[in-house]
Amino acid sequence: MPKSRSLFKSSSYRRKIGEKNRTNNRKPCRIMCARTCIVFAVFSLLLSLCGTVGADSFLPVLPQGIIIEETCVSVSLTTPASTVFINVTEYDPQQIVKNITLEFLEPVAYVSFTLDVLNDRPSYEGIPRNETVLQYYTISFLTDLADKITSVTMVFVVEKAAAQERDEEVTLVLYQYDGGKIEECPAEKFEEDDAFVYFKTETEGLSYVAVTQVLMPAPWWLVVAIIAMAALMAVIGIYVYRRVKLANLRKMVKT
Repeated sequence: MPKSRSLFKSSSYRRKIGEKNRTNNRKPCRIMCARTCIVFAVFSLLLSLCGTVGADSFLPVLPQGIIIEETCVSVSLTTPASTVFINVTEYDPQQIVKNITLEFLEPVAYVSFTLDVLNDRPSYEGIPRNETVLQYYTISFLTDLADKITSVTMVFVVEKAAAQERDEEVTLVLYQYDGGKIEECPAEKFEEDDAFVYFKTETEGLSYVAVTQVLMPAPWWLVVAIIAMAALMAVIGIYVYRRVKLANLRKMVKT
């Protein structure tokens, strides 16, 4: 009998220890499951937000083969900031974009952008195709607060070489993609040296198409026509002035 009681006590003790271990093992599993669910929920929310913004502001996917060069720049901030400055030349000194300044309604911790060099005109309505175009580019931003952008300032540097070969000037035209529409953004030329022309634009949005092209000189006949028109207007002005002056003299004589 004593032996059976000791065996019973021993088996009962082991059973209690086993149940306690199983209970303790369930706690980390529950915590892990809870963390996984939270991470999944946050990730799904971010995806849904990005999807909503992207549907309105992100450029449609380009066909394969049209992109000849791609540069991706990502900036992670240890301290979130409302103004983010990106010196693009530190990542790729050969790119058309020199630097970018982004301003947000509230601090952000992550910003990235992709710049693609294209070998052909992208099939977006409103983008010109003519013999004066030198190169097409697309610029797309990604951030955790895409809908909070208040200002995008970009400085472009355009090489003169291609235009100088034909004794022409080079210029930059920038288009913003928003809500499925392409709208031209003003790009101001603010500096020039022997090799490059610098442009600056301030706008807001996530996606852009940049076009470099040459300024074709006006045809000789157009220049002649403008000069002739100016001369004709001058002659007409002198004639009208003399007629008015003569009429005034006649009135004075009569009185």
